[in-house]
Amino acid sequence: MGVVMEAIRVVTPGADPRRARKTIILLAVCTALQMTSYGMIFPLFARKIGDFGDSVEVLALSVMAYSLAGVIAAPFMGLLADRFGRRPLILGSFAVFAAAFAGYYLAATSLVFILIRGFAGALTAGLGPATMGLVADIAPRDERARWIGIIGGGTSAGFIVGPVVGGLLYDRFGYGPPFLASIGIALLTLLVAFFAIPETHDSEKRRRAALNQKRVARLVPEETRPAVSFTASLPHPLLAFGTLLFINLSMVFAWFFIDPQLPFYVFDELEWSTSQFGAVISCYGWATLIGSLTLSRSSDRFGRKPILILGLALHAAQYGGLMLADAFWVIIAAFIVAGLGEALVNPALSAAYLDITPEQHRSRAMGIKTAVGSLGSMLAPALVTVVGGAISPQVAFLVSTTLILFTALVVLVFLRLPSRAEAVTDVAWEASQERVMAAQTVLRNLTVGATTVRNSRRAA
Repeated sequence: MGVVMEAIRVVTPGADPRRARKTIILLAVCTALQMTSYGMIFPLFARKIGDFGDSVEVLALSVMAYSLAGVIAAPFMGLLADRFGRRPLILGSFAVFAAAFAGYYLAATSLVFILIRGFAGALTAGLGPATMGLVADIAPRDERARWIGIIGGGTSAGFIVGPVVGGLLYDRFGYGPPFLASIGIALLTLLVAFFAIPETHDSEKRRRAALNQKRVARLVPEETRPAVSFTASLPHPLLAFGTLLFINLSMVFAWFFIDPQLPFYVFDELEWSTSQFGAVISCYGWATLIGSLTLSRSSDRFGRKPILILGLALHAAQYGGLMLADAFWVIIAAFIVAGLGEALVNPALSAAYLDITPEQHRSRAMGIKTAVGSLGSMLAPALVTVVGGAISPQVAFLVSTTLILFTALVVLVFLRLPSRAEAVTDVAWEASQERVMAAQTVLRNLTVGATTVRNSRRAA
């Protein structure tokens, strides 16, 4: 009695491991189905726009519309996932995908097609933040990267299967079957998710977050309250958060910077066939899938920073291979190495975000991550459009190679992550002198009261 013990963290029971594992695997299945349905029709977008009498500029504009909508909407969608739960955002995104695929099929003009892509980009921007929030809710801290890798493996599997099946259906039957099959798989994805994906950020967690916000409102002066509240919602330390965002931006930018020129380069200059180009992309997908399933736990064991540096160095191989070689087997080997690099980077990157983010703001942070990625996929095509034919494919490959290697150097110099033994803290809950004094006063009063009662009994 009379001693004040200051609690440094609150221990809460975690999710049942078997149920958590089952939920994440089912979510990976849903992700694979969704990516398959999208991959089946993605190669047909250019043909669809070509039938409207338009060309690559319109296709690039549709990509920019999708990305711009994602940049604007993703942080707000992440906020909604934190406020109302993960499940509504996941189910809503799958429903929007099914509706958007039907819209692409029925679109009669390029303008309608672009508008549908824009709306789809905005309304599905919450899928990534909600998915990562769900994983963080139920996966143990020291296994986050592993389970994020399982989700990434589902994405890679869909990327492997979808374009091949969609291309075969189009070559034989035209637009109808691939689009109808895509819509059907999208509806199946929604159905599976509806019955298989539970809410992990339940009302009790949201109630605790609301009480925390009310408590901040009482303790923090009104004139400083908005700044403190916003700062508390961001991952800390801020330098680490900024470094992680830069990784996101550079990886997406590097790919979309070469994407418009890559098909023309391999077909016109390297004289590849369509099947050769498809084989390279497929090998990249297989490498990412296998790497996601086998290497994703590396950062849980060896730390986020060294795995990010290694993964970025390997990921640069695809751009360096295109820049330095023209032999088919050399380039395909470079893409395989790059796929393994991406399988290392993505789980470590997402896990690092979650490691430094307060629990009640996880989806918001992942929404910012998604928005920054969308910004990269918007700025790179815009820059290519402005530059036009002023740069050769080799220069574009050099720029992307340099950017990825520079990003690895930035990680080496600037990324400072808390040790895994340190808990993520919310600045609104940090100890204050006023609260310590209040606790001491209450405890002292209890001690005095107990002493008084004991003395009274003795005297009686």
